Amino acid sequence: MDNTVGSRATYNPTKLSNRQTAIVVGSLLGDGCLEKRESGVRLRLDHSSKQKSYLLWKHKELQNIAGKILKVSYYHKVHKKSYENYRFSTFSNELLALFWRKFYPHGKKVIPSDIEILLRDPLALAIWFMDDGYKRNDCNALRLSTDSFTLDEHALLRKVLKKNFGIDTRVHKKGKYWNLYIPEKCAKAFVALVQPFIHKTLDYKIALTL
Repeated sequence: MDNTVGSRATYNPTKLSNRQTAIVVGSLLGDGCLEKRESGVRLRLDHSSKQKSYLLWKHKELQNIAGKILKVSYYHKVHKKSYENYRFSTFSNELLALFWRKFYPHGKKVIPSDIEILLRDPLALAIWFMDDGYKRNDCNALRLSTDSFTLDEHALLRKVLKKNFGIDTRVHKKGKYWNLYIPEKCAKAFVALVQPFIHKTLDYKIALTL
């Protein structure tokens, strides 16, 4: 059942600032998805109740194109437990239609061939990590849960992270999926890049130990 916890924002159909564009790019690399409808393409952002504050922050940042925030309750049959998520979708936007052609050329999310141009802002990197990144419990290495991407796409992301941010990464196998791995020797440099943009409720993701 959906419950509204936000309000409709003033609609600006075309304009996104550089900061908003970085948030969109980071979200598309992370948990965000684009939805194509008759009226155009919209972005949907969905986070667990534990990350509600983070979602509210995204909603505020994208307020000129953001729709209402909804609380979504569902029952997980395997875990036999009820969960609550919070989500919102944006209004259709010309830039999002462009990103659909780049990220969803055949209807499934891929890494665009020009990701080197799209992923230049440390804010986008921080959003991506807040969505899908975490610190290992046994060391200071960091990992990005990039399960849905191919090995070739991982190679492209590694190249971009090195060229645009000077961050060396590896590709690790996790079960049947590939993940991007940031070794301890590079973790401090990565954290220095993203820390200014990390939401206060997600500081634990970059809490390196001595």
